[in-house]
Amino acid sequence: MAPSPDTSQARRDRWRFAALGACCTTLGSACLLLAACSTATVRKPTPSTAVEPAPPPPVSTPAVSPIQTPTVTLTVDAFESPWPRLRARYAMPGCDDPTVRKLARMMAASPAHLRAALQQAMPFLLVVTAQIEKFDMPGEFAFLPWVESSYTMIRGNANDVAGMWQLMPMTARELGLRIDGEYDGRLDVVASSRAALVLLKQYEEEFGDWRLANMAFNAGENSVKGVLGGRRDLTESEIARVHLNQTTAEHLGKLRAMACIVATPERYHVSLPEPRAEDALVLLELPAPVDLHLAARLAHIDDAQLQRWNPAYLRGRMPDGSPYHLLIPATQRATVERTLGMLPQYAWREWREMKLREAQRIDTLGMAYDIDTQALAAINRVEPNATLAAGTRLLLPGRSDIAASVAAVEPIPAPAEPASTVCTVRAGDTLLEIARRYRVRFEDLLRWNRLSRQSTLRLGQHLVLAAPASANELATD
Repeated sequence: MAPSPDTSQARRDRWRFAALGACCTTLGSACLLLAACSTATVRKPTPSTAVEPAPPPPVSTPAVSPIQTPTVTLTVDAFESPWPRLRARYAMPGCDDPTVRKLARMMAASPAHLRAALQQAMPFLLVVTAQIEKFDMPGEFAFLPWVESSYTMIRGNANDVAGMWQLMPMTARELGLRIDGEYDGRLDVVASSRAALVLLKQYEEEFGDWRLANMAFNAGENSVKGVLGGRRDLTESEIARVHLNQTTAEHLGKLRAMACIVATPERYHVSLPEPRAEDALVLLELPAPVDLHLAARLAHIDDAQLQRWNPAYLRGRMPDGSPYHLLIPATQRATVERTLGMLPQYAWREWREMKLREAQRIDTLGMAYDIDTQALAAINRVEPNATLAAGTRLLLPGRSDIAASVAAVEPIPAPAEPASTVCTVRAGDTLLEIARRYRVRFEDLLRWNRLSRQSTLRLGQHLVLAAPASANELATD
């Protein structure tokens, strides 16, 4: 309810003294419950202006579990190059094979384009390299997502392949990945990499050779079984002559060709990129779901970047029963852990951008929402004793119906999404992925933008997503 028109300054002063008393009471109870507040009962927020609060209830100690802070299970060193680590694990010969050398020359035909594409793929490549080392796998398999998708998280429908490993739904589910309308494990960088490497290891144990394992990954287990006829003791020359079909042969050839380029980049006039600090990601395992807007704010990145690194959450949130983990910049790990650890887990889940109707202190808002002032200040990048002007935008907890009861704030409506006619090229984008994302024909995308299949995309480049108004404006390839 809005405050009455005859509210006096004295009435406001009495409210602030009462709020100060409530704050002291809250501080005392926080000391008692420091180790056990993760599931505390959610109280309705106290109105933050012009309403006298009721006396605080007696402090009691609820039965709660201790706070569980996030833990890091995957760490990537930003300054440790993946290339020597992968070369040291090579297990497939063939760099002198004429077919492999021909494919390598084709893949390295534009050294600048190849370097730029590898630089874009670097965050995911580092994650896969770490997983290969963890599973003790051949280094060549770091290039399998490159052959499959150029390290692009391609979305698929219920019956199609998806993700950078291009896993079929049935195969993915058999490997333990969840796939539904809210979460697709094939788009989870870490989970899908684990699943794909486990599958390759199973194939190697079954067929006795990593090249045959790669063929099974591409063409299916039964196809390899049919060619081998139950044999598992093939000689090197016999393995070299195994032929399922042209597609599978080219698939293995491209994998080996990419490995050969990385083995001797000077032979192909390629300069391999090295990882930058911003390429290093860590996997944050969480005991409860966290709002992705909150996570992006804490990680000092925008929502779009967080979504690019964590595309498995299809609706921009963590659904119940999905893996509660996020890839975030390694440089922000400590900040995210520390701030989430200051919040009870029930306050992690729903956050929304709000606007102040009038000037307000950040500590008063923290008390109104029943969360730690230091955490709220850190999330919104203001000082804990700051007084914020009317119109200030803040990220605050709670659903809109709960937030509406706090008189000092009002929700900011989500902007309507206009139909896209132009897109901006982002890190990791390919022409094929852009065509699928915006549901346009690949050939049309090329024609409208005067591009060819071999064209190099630049970060920040604008692409037209609809036909020009005049036929005379259509470009020719």
